[in-house]
Amino acid sequence: MTVQDAISSQGPDRSHEQARRRNPGWFLVPIFVVLALANALLGRIDPRWSEAGLFFLAAFAAYASTAFNWTNANASLFVAYRRPSNLIALLVVYAGALLAGLWPLGQPGLAPGKPNFQLMAVFVVSATLPIEAASWWLARTEGDRPSVRRALAQWLPALLVAEMACGVVLWALEHRHPGLLRPLHFAVALGAGPLYLLSLVHRHRTTLKWQSRVEQADQRAETSDMARCLAEARLAVLQAQIEPHFLFNTLATVQYLLKSDPAAADFLLNQLTRYLRLAMPSMRQFSSTLGREFELTDAYLQIARLRMGGRLDVDVDLPQALADIEFPPLVVQTLVENAIKHGVEPKPGPVRIRVFARQVGAELHVSVQDNGVGLGGAATQGGGTGLHNIRERLQGIHGGRARLSVSPMTDGGVLASVVVPLEKP
Repeated sequence: MTVQDAISSQGPDRSHEQARRRNPGWFLVPIFVVLALANALLGRIDPRWSEAGLFFLAAFAAYASTAFNWTNANASLFVAYRRPSNLIALLVVYAGALLAGLWPLGQPGLAPGKPNFQLMAVFVVSATLPIEAASWWLARTEGDRPSVRRALAQWLPALLVAEMACGVVLWALEHRHPGLLRPLHFAVALGAGPLYLLSLVHRHRTTLKWQSRVEQADQRAETSDMARCLAEARLAVLQAQIEPHFLFNTLATVQYLLKSDPAAADFLLNQLTRYLRLAMPSMRQFSSTLGREFELTDAYLQIARLRMGGRLDVDVDLPQALADIEFPPLVVQTLVENAIKHGVEPKPGPVRIRVFARQVGAELHVSVQDNGVGLGGAATQGGGTGLHNIRERLQGIHGGRARLSVSPMTDGGVLASVVVPLEKP
């Protein structure tokens, strides 16, 4: 799995922008505007209809705010409460709303039964200001992302205080100005606090869920990066182990053949040159093609065949259609080395190694088959480091979609196969 797979080929910022483009709140804005215009027209016909319409608009606005999610899950709801500029702006808005609501009370034209919508600003302030104070305290004591349960532990008492404050304001106005308050005023006073708290809870829950997804995606991407880096480090170590050992043995064989069989020494040098020409460009790369790996393996086997006195028969079979498929380097060569060291070298007489690749459905099967002494038949046994490295590298590249199997053949020898998906996830 890659970083792009973990977060759907998008960074958190891009995912956030796409989520904002799909946010249902954008579709509710024109609906709210149309409803507000319709309510204004109804108010010209009968003020009582306008009052009922305003209550409906207030409920619709509360729902729209929860759907729109003004924090947009990009930053915590409580970050704004620690910024002095935001706090000053919030206090200015509340002070302005309070003054606008109290202004009609000092005017001589105030009369019972006459619609007065400015009074509702007083109710909204009294219904939401205690909740704002609780949010400010949460930001200072709980950090950016308190759990919903811990937030509700302070929000719900604040809502109770807000409802009591609304009740006091309603009682004072009704006592001071009998008949001034209308049913809409009571509905707004007692409903503003719960609706506002519902909006806050929805926004905070959405933020927590979104940030949890981002953290999980980052964790998966980090795990994938670590697995890839580990595989690359193991590959580098494997290269460092293979190259000197292989070169020293081959050069020693060339030195011996120069005295006894110059033609064979010339052939061996040509194969060594071929091998190095293929290996050197990809020495520091962590990706190759199946065609390059098979050609590299063929050169390696030709050298091994000559070093074993010609008793090794080699068969390398790769369909041309599979040559350009991306394949991790040194996997095939590691399997071939295991076959030589633990299979065919300990067995006297003619031996054979076959390397072939096949496409089976949506999978690529790459196999190394030998007719050596079989599993556990060699006197010298390795620790399985090469096979372990192959498995970890396949896991880091393809996850659980790739596998390595090593199984005995019925007529002797071993079949080692690597199966990788042809299509990336």
